[in-house]
Amino acid sequence: MTAAAPAVRSTQKQRREATIGKLLDATIECLIEHGYRDTTIGRICKRAGVSHGGLFRHFASRTALLAAATDEMSRRHFDQLTGLLAQLPRGQAMAEALVSFIRRATREPLAAAWREVMVAARTDDVLRDAVRPAVQQFEDTIFEMATELAGEHGDRGALGTLLLSILHMYDSEANTVRIVLNEDIEHSRYDWAVKLLLDELQLP
Repeated sequence: MTAAAPAVRSTQKQRREATIGKLLDATIECLIEHGYRDTTIGRICKRAGVSHGGLFRHFASRTALLAAATDEMSRRHFDQLTGLLAQLPRGQAMAEALVSFIRRATREPLAAAWREVMVAARTDDVLRDAVRPAVQQFEDTIFEMATELAGEHGDRGALGTLLLSILHMYDSEANTVRIVLNEDIEHSRYDWAVKLLLDELQLP
């Protein structure tokens, strides 16, 4: 009879990473469902299945946890952008794909969680300082994307600024579209954004 293989025990590092992952997932989910104000330590711990003590072993404060969650959201946005770049078509279809992606991404739950933190940071100096690196990293990623799209002869700065501006426009739309829906304006806004990208990229 063959002896059973010994069970593989997770290392302390693996357990730590798993707990942190649960806490970050729970924080983002709470931001989506309950908003910034009601994303409490108790609610996060209950959703993650982690004790208060377990949380504070990894994060010194609620703000530190929210900053880490914001960094995780930035990473997930980056992964989405990387996936988009890998399959972008050329010509006008490229501009249409970029605008469609930005509009769709800003309406996803992950973007709603991001906005909850951004609005809260407006009046919270400590939170603002804590999330600044993640926001800066996200904007840097947009400009890296612009560098790849612009190529040798394109203007990275102008294209990066345009992509960020379109993103901010759709961020604002995502907040209001659930209140007032105007499809004519939405279609015009989409066509306008595509034209701006075509002109900047000098595509036919």
